[in-house]
Amino acid sequence: MIIEIHMELDASILVPVHNEASVLRENALKLREYLMKVLPNHEIIFCENGSTDETAHITKELANDFDDIEFLSLPEPNLAEALREGIKAARSEKVVYYPIDLSVGLGFIPESVSLLDKFDVVIGSKRLGAGLDGRSLARKIPSGAYHGMVRRLYGVEFTDTTCVKAFRRSRILKIIERVPTASRIYETELLVEAQREGLNMIEVPVSVEEHRPSREGLTKKIQRKTEDLLSARLDLISMYVGAVMFLVGMVVLAYLTIDKLLFASQGGFLNPYSFLISMLLVISGFQIATFGLLANLILQIRRELAQALGRKNSGVE
Repeated sequence: MIIEIHMELDASILVPVHNEASVLRENALKLREYLMKVLPNHEIIFCENGSTDETAHITKELANDFDDIEFLSLPEPNLAEALREGIKAARSEKVVYYPIDLSVGLGFIPESVSLLDKFDVVIGSKRLGAGLDGRSLARKIPSGAYHGMVRRLYGVEFTDTTCVKAFRRSRILKIIERVPTASRIYETELLVEAQREGLNMIEVPVSVEEHRPSREGLTKKIQRKTEDLLSARLDLISMYVGAVMFLVGMVVLAYLTIDKLLFASQGGFLNPYSFLISMLLVISGFQIATFGLLANLILQIRRELAQALGRKNSGVE
């Protein structure tokens, strides 16, 4: 009689890869060697997405050579899609997202796996202490500005949303469908949704080194992320801008009205153009704020539909 024993995995390490042929094999072996020491019962999921070099071929070879390496492939380059499909494919309840360039301290992996016993999401942050971010100023300054905008627009306390992360798979699966993978700020929106869902989250400091220059031009990267960040909170921005315009218009209109009452003998407004401008501010401000409220309502409906779809797909009624 043969008895099969299936040990629960310590963790699934998710590594998205795109055009990484130059470092893939060497870094994959370093990562695997480290994991064999600290988390012997693991799996590494390489999610290749839209590579045009030998990345897919090398990853397949690694999966054939080692039982603890799994291979996924997506036709288009899309980090968000790679993250989502990798989480779905993971066999462990604990999933750690880690970069193939090994730019983040490897210690985050066992630390986050341990913390997932108590928390649903563990966020690695290079901004929680001095000296943690070893990248150039050209990358640190825009990163700081971006996360400052995230905190103000979303009302969250995260200091870093674009670094390493770890999730309890059963908890994050409930919300990954709510964020469109076309978004270039997918990681940020996913964490915001996780907070809205009430998941138990913690940030931990991690050290980051710049092992290579950014894969995308800095100016283009800033432009794209800013566009997505602002469009994602178009509702809030519209309400703020509309409210300010409306209030300024009302204040100017009140001033002109008082001015007219004090100098009624002259007839009409002393400055009719100011009156017209103030009326335009009031009307336009009201319309923009109303648009923001409608956009917020649409987003709420979208979120509710996504939650209902997620419950249906998971079989929970």
